Amino acid sequence: MVTLDDFKLDNIDPEDFGYTLLKLEKSFGTKFAYNSFKDAKTFGDICDIIESQINLKDKDDCTTQQAFYKVRKAIGLTQTFNERNIEPQTKLEDIFPRSTRRKNVKQFQQALGFSVDILTMKTWLAVTILIGFVLSLITFFFSWQLAVSGLTFFTLFTWTVSKFSKELEISTIGELTEKISRENYSLARRRSDTVNRNEIVKTIQDVFISDHGIEREHLTNDATLGWR
Repeated sequence: MVTLDDFKLDNIDPEDFGYTLLKLEKSFGTKFAYNSFKDAKTFGDICDIIESQINLKDKDDCTTQQAFYKVRKAIGLTQTFNERNIEPQTKLEDIFPRSTRRKNVKQFQQALGFSVDILTMKTWLAVTILIGFVLSLITFFFSWQLAVSGLTFFTLFTWTVSKFSKELEISTIGELTEKISRENYSLARRRSDTVNRNEIVKTIQDVFISDHGIEREHLTNDATLGWR
């Protein structure tokens, strides 16, 4: 049984930690030096190391607000929706009608200047695919040929379904601006060569929360890395 205690920093697998660092590199538009984190023992260490390697001009302004303005402008340029009526609580389904959603989202991303994934597959399809992968892995105990065939089929099926998915992963403009600020921090800013150093720790927390479901209260400076 999964409990809240399972969603803590000291339960993160080293490989999953590596994937999270790659996302942070992408978000901040930087490249962390090799073995930078080999001596890190706490979340505070992670934040200090990342901050020391972000060599951008410090500018005290709000990235989420800038992301909101970029989103609003991109929508105004590409969608039949008055950008003056766009607010954080505006529903994405009102801006991107289901019938033309994939086309409209693509146009929006082109105007925005970078990609942000907001479309996903139906829940029942995701569950079906997950069950298919699990059953295929179990089949390895009986027939590796059948297992490989199953994994290949569900991998191709997942790729095909993702190309036609129309479900919205998030609901509002506010959630979209938060996602952009988290996943594309530098690109969300008015000037990508700047950073608000007061936002760095929160952004790192946001990525860990999104990736691993950890509560913010568990991402303190002295929260330990369990695999150390």
